[in-house]
Amino acid sequence: KNCTKGDAMKRAVAYLGGDMKDTIAFGDSMNDYEMLQVCNYGVAMKNACQELKAGADSICESVENDGVYYEMERLGLFECLD
Repeated sequence: KNCTKGDAMKRAVAYLGGDMKDTIAFGDSMNDYEMLQVCNYGVAMKNACQELKAGADSICESVENDGVYYEMERLGLFECLD
């Protein structure tokens, strides 16, 4: 209650002993805005509103077109799995 997704992300990272510099967030609606602002790299989905896209570091394909997967691939996040 009275907590944004950005607040939740900061609390989760602190609880897990992580660092916000290691965070990526994906969002498609304005309730994701604060989360995209506090994370290190914020990605708006293609179907997101213009305001969310304007505040994002990147815009990826829609969820229906596997946008999260392709953005993670572009960022090289699967290389460690080889």
